[in-house]
Amino acid sequence: MGLDAYVYCRCWQDGLAAPCPVGPVGYDDDGYLDLLLPWEGNESAHDVFQGWLARACPHELMEQADERVSNWPGVRLFQQAVRSAGTTRFPLLAAALPNNNGGRLPADQVGALLLELDAFRQTRLADEVELVDEATGRGVMTYVEAYRGVLVLGPGLRAGVDPDGFFVLDTSADPPVTRFRATRFTQRPLPGGEVEFVVGTTRTRVAMSPVGEHGQPPPELLAVRTRPRCADDYAYIVEPLRRLCAASLATGNPVMWC
Repeated sequence: MGLDAYVYCRCWQDGLAAPCPVGPVGYDDDGYLDLLLPWEGNESAHDVFQGWLARACPHELMEQADERVSNWPGVRLFQQAVRSAGTTRFPLLAAALPNNNGGRLPADQVGALLLELDAFRQTRLADEVELVDEATGRGVMTYVEAYRGVLVLGPGLRAGVDPDGFFVLDTSADPPVTRFRATRFTQRPLPGGEVEFVVGTTRTRVAMSPVGEHGQPPPELLAVRTRPRCADDYAYIVEPLRRLCAASLATGNPVMWC
């Protein structure tokens, strides 16, 4: 799950695409190139249109650019970094990325967005809160403000990391109860799908997977740390956005979020 985006080429607009065997064709109110007929009663015509769209010009699906922007946690972390850098300095970056799939960025805003992306690359960013494996320094979880730190969802529980530490909430209680919270702790996998968290002499058993497992032996000793962040840490999203903006400038077409 994540955010993707594309920019239409100009082949249809400039009359360079093969003629569509059905019609009328045009941009709908949401900015999509489509067959401008209701779906109901015109299903076969829409199927023909989709086949035409896929091969009417040298660009697959008539897309000049097609990018995976990021998964949703990556989007939220970037938005968090932009807010820390200042929404008055980066108003378009703060507003342009959607909060769910769909929508578009108008072509007349793309030039200003590129300038903000360039300025972002030179910006000193706020430190980031992470849960790390103390043995290796590897980051295991990163605080995502938009999720209130929650990164693990399970039956009757929520777990994650925030500036006050790693936490496990029992959401079967009303209101939810904090079952475990610590800034430094050990964990021990147990049989039956449980894990034991230990701080000093306090031991808490929770029915969940070990933290930081991710296809490798889970870390034993974990701690919450802050570490400096720089703009290069967000190249994973800045570079796709730059390529989308370049395609939008070249075509005059909007960036379509999907």
